[in-house]
Amino acid sequence: MAPFSYHGYTVHRHLVSHVWDILSLKVRDYGEFLLYSSLFLGVVVTGMGYSSCYIQGITWTVQQAAVMFMITFSVYNLNRKTDEAEDALNHERRFRITKKFERHFFVAALAAYLTALIIAAFYGVAAFCVTILPLVSGIFYSVPILPRWWRYRRLKEIPVMKNVVVSISWALSASLLPVFMTASIPGMTTLIVFLFIFSWTFIASTLPDIRDRTGDSATGVATIPVLIGVARTRFFLTGINLISGVLIFTLGRSVLSVGSCIVIICSLVYSEACIVAIDRTRMNSLLVDVISDGQFLAIGCLCLLVSSLPNLHP
Repeated sequence: MAPFSYHGYTVHRHLVSHVWDILSLKVRDYGEFLLYSSLFLGVVVTGMGYSSCYIQGITWTVQQAAVMFMITFSVYNLNRKTDEAEDALNHERRFRITKKFERHFFVAALAAYLTALIIAAFYGVAAFCVTILPLVSGIFYSVPILPRWWRYRRLKEIPVMKNVVVSISWALSASLLPVFMTASIPGMTTLIVFLFIFSWTFIASTLPDIRDRTGDSATGVATIPVLIGVARTRFFLTGINLISGVLIFTLGRSVLSVGSCIVIICSLVYSEACIVAIDRTRMNSLLVDVISDGQFLAIGCLCLLVSSLPNLHP
């Protein structure tokens, strides 16, 4: 007698396939929740904060991690609330999840930002002001509060301003918050970190515009790709990446450690790889939402690795 029947094998194969499909759907659902709730991005920004501390030679603390995580979680969830029209066109799955949990996300975002401000207040006025900056920027960025007589009601509607506002906000937060929360003094490395984070954020905030150019054009949002096209946008971002690299290493030639140079070079190469790949793959959403947005998760891990090696400390 055969050890198993043909029909039994068929049933077993279908059962395994069914279980695999269920598990795949669950993993996808949990993954999308982490992405669209901004929990993933919050973790990424803590990696950015750790990278900032490593380059500046500042001690990384749990309080810094908590504040940066909560700021990111709050700002992006509040921003999603004001961007529902664009999301309905460009991100159907994200819109569905954020709409389903909108009350929970809204309450959690407010509570998280309030907690972040309370923690920062214990470290002084400067730390408090830097912590509140992303919220103020986010309000002007997303809410139509500019004068009615002007053509634009939100900063995000002004060409290029969207990317500049986001980049300055996060660059100031990532470069200065660790300084003020450790009673340190801003120096040349602080400026270098500002340029480093500004460049990355500008690129990372423009890549989704390439993916979303159809919806943005339909809703009247004049992003860089809508104005100049994908090819020129890619060339422009490459220029930003190269110029920032030149500036960083020119300013940091006497203050950057070997380890910091390794980290910055790897990050610039990472950014350029994302620029080259965007719109040349069928997985634009994976590239933008996970690989590009997750860059400082990888860079933070690299900083941790480099910091454990001898003779590479800042």
